[in-house]
Amino acid sequence: MKRTARRPGALLLAAAVLVAASACSSEPEAPTGPVTVTPPATLVEAGELTYGVAATFPPFEYKDGTELTGFDVDMAESLAGYMGLRPSPLDIDFDGLIPALGGGRVDIINSAMYINEERAEQVDFVPYLVVGEALLVPKGNPLGIATIPDDLSGRTIAVTRGAIGETYMEQFNTELEAKGLEPMTIMALPTNQDALLAVTSGRADGFDTSTPGAAYTLTERGDDFDIAGTFELGTQIGIAVRKGDTETRAAVEAGLQELVADGTYRELIARYNLPPESALLGEPAATESGD
Repeated sequence: MKRTARRPGALLLAAAVLVAASACSSEPEAPTGPVTVTPPATLVEAGELTYGVAATFPPFEYKDGTELTGFDVDMAESLAGYMGLRPSPLDIDFDGLIPALGGGRVDIINSAMYINEERAEQVDFVPYLVVGEALLVPKGNPLGIATIPDDLSGRTIAVTRGAIGETYMEQFNTELEAKGLEPMTIMALPTNQDALLAVTSGRADGFDTSTPGAAYTLTERGDDFDIAGTFELGTQIGIAVRKGDTETRAAVEAGLQELVADGTYRELIARYNLPPESALLGEPAATESGD
């Protein structure tokens, strides 16, 4: 039998179909797992959980090249999956997040937003983590610093000049002196990087920073530092929903319960080097002394 030669036009058409199919396959796929949480009826986009995020706050949300990553980004993927939705981030400036929520551009704000009275007047929060201060020390904690502030007696601790950590160290020195212990030397430096360098160069025994800052430092330089202790764990962060939107709030709360139940919550805390004391959901974790 004589074979019919394929015409160039047919080949081009077939190639176009393949390209189109390939382009379609690159779209985010719908979750395949069981739907365990009823999604809100009013979504910005059908089939999607659209969330506002300001991707400039590692380890919670930041860009690895052009790709969004971080604790909150991974959490949103899980929350959307429980609802049978695709996660759809809207990366905007932090100051624009609450207006975007109020204007109906996003379903929730998922951007490690610190909960305070001013924000709570504009949105409703579902808390999921607590943050505070942490003491970074050289890898292996060679001086055995564990009890704060007692183990800081006679040590040199670097801080960022003017940051809240400097105030905490001054307060700790007052406590040490009241106990009859030698105060620490507070080394106030212009930037976080200066303070980290003081520790790695041996000029300081430790460095005070926020727990998120410490977590990101461990992500980037885990071979150089450890967290010796945490303190002042008093600031909650939460997912924000529109004021009075009880349906979306219930869905988020149910999703967070699933996150805890299947172990993803603790897994994310460990993956992003947050101290266990940051956990606000599930079984409470013990905190270091020094609050």
